[in-house]
Amino acid sequence: MSDEFTLDMLDIPSGWRRGEGDWTGVAAAMARGETVEVIQEVGSTLWQNSLPEKHSLYWDGENLSTIKARIWISFTQRRFSPESALPKVQWHPRVLWIGIGCERGTERELIETAIKQVCRAYHLAESAIAGIATIDTKAGEVGLLELCQERNWPLKTFAAEILSSVEVPNPSNIAAKAVGTPSVAEAAALCAVREENLTADERELTQISINHQRPSALICGSNPLLVPKQIFRSKNPPLSQGGVRAGSAVTVAVAVCPIEYLG
Repeated sequence: MSDEFTLDMLDIPSGWRRGEGDWTGVAAAMARGETVEVIQEVGSTLWQNSLPEKHSLYWDGENLSTIKARIWISFTQRRFSPESALPKVQWHPRVLWIGIGCERGTERELIETAIKQVCRAYHLAESAIAGIATIDTKAGEVGLLELCQERNWPLKTFAAEILSSVEVPNPSNIAAKAVGTPSVAEAAALCAVREENLTADERELTQISINHQRPSALICGSNPLLVPKQIFRSKNPPLSQGGVRAGSAVTVAVAVCPIEYLG
């Protein structure tokens, strides 16, 4: 077992984000050559091809009796007990696309709060968010633009006719009459995932030319829509010009993509 193999030597994709955990403890276990279990639920597995011939990493279900540390790779936000004798860490590939529908003038704070509440309720890691998706008429929505700029999230927009072609669990006749599609948040999240999948072949060809290997991705389940639409309303919406209260509601949906966003 090579004593030089360390946590920092793992060829983890640059777009992944480090999550919570005992990074010092896991690094120490690896430096000692002890068994470290890897549980990868999403993201490219290409990094595994660059491991040295002798390493101390084992995959889910292997050498369970000798595990001294664990690495989780997922979009889930896990809370590790500080009393646990087994050090654990988590990496978050950016695979979650947040679909947003909102009224005109919705403030950044309400959109951000809604996303945080959804992530907390469904145990999703904010670090795993790839970007925001919505209808194209919201491309200039100030609150969305401010949030995306602050969090360095891309904003994908889709025309109403594209969104209306997507089958969703919670269509709305009211939305169809107002914006030309029965779904914005759910359909936009699913469209963002579909768009990422359509560019996967091109991305894989680039990886092949660089690494001479074809990357693969893992994903849990077959339904990309993790969170159906959730509606959040502001308790004290601001007054717009003319004394009309605006920007009082935002709809959030979340879909997961098998290909992590590396932009």
